[in-house]
Amino acid sequence: MNALKMGLTSTAALGGAVGGGFLIKNAISSDEKPTVSTRLVSEGFELLNASHTSHWSTSLSKYNSKKASGAADISEDKLKSICQELLSKDKEAEEDYKKARRYCVVPQNISTRLSKLGLNVLTTTENTHQQQWTSLAASYVTKGTGNNQIESLTLQSANSDQTNWSKLRDQCKVVVEKDHWEENFDSYLEKAKMWCTSESITPSKN
Repeated sequence: MNALKMGLTSTAALGGAVGGGFLIKNAISSDEKPTVSTRLVSEGFELLNASHTSHWSTSLSKYNSKKASGAADISEDKLKSICQELLSKDKEAEEDYKKARRYCVVPQNISTRLSKLGLNVLTTTENTHQQQWTSLAASYVTKGTGNNQIESLTLQSANSDQTNWSKLRDQCKVVVEKDHWEENFDSYLEKAKMWCTSESITPSKN
């Protein structure tokens, strides 16, 4: 069996063979139908390849921990085969995309993901960005509710609590350190976009 060859190359081509010899061709070619693999690459993810031994091991462990009750564990080769199949699906196949993004890419925590999206995380230590945090905290007092709330963080009026900025900063530190395997990763990412980056400070929030 040929070793799996899956992931980015210098030309953004994707390739690999598993079992029956299934091959993902150049994923960026304009004459090929967009797939889950091309979507992931375009979004800044790096597909797992044969050199990512530790990531495959972790991914396999996570995959087996989520299997149906009573189902047998799968092998690493089987997971690689599953990833090959998922990555070849149409890019609009949302469930296949989410599964591939979870098990078939190099893990990114929230901070790394924000960077890949071109966003700049505010410093979450000391007072480096106190002015920016203060501005965001003032907005959070009235707008950090419902779907916009970061977990259980509630801030009082700035007039009664001068530590709002540091409370928001500290909560953002927790959020941006959330790892790839968090069950609510997408939700944390959206909250971090709202409240934890320099781009979060927009006229609409002030």
